[in-house]
Amino acid sequence: MRNVYEQTIVEALAPQNITGTAVDANYISMKGYDHCTIVIQTGAWAGGTSAVTVNRATDVSASDEDAGGVEFDYMWTNDGATSLSALTKTAVTADTFNLDTANAMYVIEIPADTIKGSSTTEYDCIQLALATPGGNNDYVSAIYILSKGRYKSDVPIEPLTD
Repeated sequence: MRNVYEQTIVEALAPQNITGTAVDANYISMKGYDHCTIVIQTGAWAGGTSAVTVNRATDVSASDEDAGGVEFDYMWTNDGATSLSALTKTAVTADTFNLDTANAMYVIEIPADTIKGSSTTEYDCIQLALATPGGNNDYVSAIYILSKGRYKSDVPIEPLTD
């Protein structure tokens, strides 16, 4: 069992209906962590699709934002299975995939070294971004799980959300 202080859980996106609008989750800083797991959960899903990307920036106020800038090759999903089945590793194309299923879970793994950028612009903050699914009643929520803390501490390192 992991010590609770080795991980920090941060709300990315409160449960909400994303009908007709793109939604950007909170930005978080990964300065104190080597890894972030993003967990997305859908509720009722009337139809349409919502493209998922992960943005990056140099700080949580989105300075020098690089929209869609974090590269990832796969995600994990249960594709709305009603049982507590294991998640399946699924390849993604062009660092994006679509939410399109009710009561599904999607997991993205982001190692900190994949968001760094060039030597002139060093990114260390990320944000989950969801495109509009269109005019449907589609519900979603998300959390960030920061892990592999870089500094030993008796309390979680503040991830500095906006």
